[in-house]
Amino acid sequence: MPLYLAVPYFIIEALAFWAVASWLGVGYALLLLFAFFFGGLILAAIEMRRIAATLSRGTSNPGKAAGDIGLIAAGAVGVAMPGFATSILGLLVIIAPTRAIIRRLLAKKLRTTIEDMGVRSFQATNAYRQRASYGSFSTGTNSQIVINEEEIQQWSTNLDPDDFTDKNNH
Repeated sequence: MPLYLAVPYFIIEALAFWAVASWLGVGYALLLLFAFFFGGLILAAIEMRRIAATLSRGTSNPGKAAGDIGLIAAGAVGVAMPGFATSILGLLVIIAPTRAIIRRLLAKKLRTTIEDMGVRSFQATNAYRQRASYGSFSTGTNSQIVINEEEIQQWSTNLDPDDFTDKNNH
């Protein structure tokens, strides 16, 4: 764990344990930590079995089920980490109603991230794409010939299809 995450984690968990131990006593605080640990892991296993059962019946969307299983696994890791704050956050991820909200928020965030990545990759590859050049209307490299609209209309009015055939081959 990086130091910029570890220090706040230890401070938050120490303060949470101190608050619970002050309220209930150290012994009950430790018992409550063990109850969160084992209860959260059992709840995660029950939820995963429930999702597997709905998948086997064919009543669930596989994408939703994969997201739910991933969130339950993340919640189980949170419950397994020592401390009240991570255990409570892990339980919130494991419980079905809050998990659905979290899944929708993460799906929306993932969708926008993928769309942004697609736009960035298109822009990056388009920058290296060859540009087509169809020539120019100028006769020299430094000449500044301007063709106005009347000249183009006169040229297109007097246009003959035979002008585009090769006269040597016909």
